[in-house]
Amino acid sequence: MTVTSSDMLSRSPFPVAVRRAIRGRDCLALAAVPVVLVGVYLSPEPFRRSLTFSYTDPAPLPAVTAHFVHFAPEHLLVNLVGYVVLAGCGYLLAALGGCRRLFGVAAATYLLAFPPILSALNLAVPRRAVGYGFSGIVMAFAGVLPVVLSVYAGRCLDARIRPRHAPTPFFAALTLVALSLPRTWLTLGLAAAAGVATTGYAVSVASALRGTNPPATPAGPRTGWLDAFVVGIIAMLGYVAVGFSVAPTVRGGVVNRYVHLLGFCLAFIVPYVGVELGLFDVAEAAE
Repeated sequence: MTVTSSDMLSRSPFPVAVRRAIRGRDCLALAAVPVVLVGVYLSPEPFRRSLTFSYTDPAPLPAVTAHFVHFAPEHLLVNLVGYVVLAGCGYLLAALGGCRRLFGVAAATYLLAFPPILSALNLAVPRRAVGYGFSGIVMAFAGVLPVVLSVYAGRCLDARIRPRHAPTPFFAALTLVALSLPRTWLTLGLAAAAGVATTGYAVSVASALRGTNPPATPAGPRTGWLDAFVVGIIAMLGYVAVGFSVAPTVRGGVVNRYVHLLGFCLAFIVPYVGVELGLFDVAEAAE
């Protein structure tokens, strides 16, 4: 029998496991993002305006740089807090749950590939405006959490929970999204469909937990392990609710809920499909 690093961690007291799981180089890589955001914000305003993405005159470079630009301090602060909470929770749960590589690849994809993709998809909604802000990328870090949470729960809480159960929190969050948007037949239909999907996947989880002869679940002190899972759920649902319930206009600008939804949904689909296709080993071997 092969014992993986995540198996050993999950048998340890939670504070000990956290100290062993966290790596300094990972923290430095994640911390580079706030440094870049603050650095761009402190640059001269004309320079920042040159980095924004014009929907009437799109260009490749601004399609990337616009997502790192902010003009109002509260806009920057909200995105910084959201990133720190969501990326921090995602990294910790991934490190403890044995899917550090999955989270790392997802994070790199969100930071490098998502900016031009989200900008290009924004062109599907014609408008005379410019786009900027990190919120679409922050929402992507909320989108990966359902996958990370399902892996973490199966490795550290109950081995009957599988990555295939990840759509449960995703559709629960999507229900919140639909209910946070203005009431129309479209949003009500989306809320109903997402609610039905949430119920269906929740029944699947309940059925798995009632199964006979469950595989062994890591033994050892459980204090802190369930708390981390609950914090991850609250962080994801809380940020999604806030991200879609804010006023549609802020200080003369329009909140781009469309890019929020794109970031959240694409960020879930990409790692979930990757895990289901076996592209990631969610039980990393000890190094």
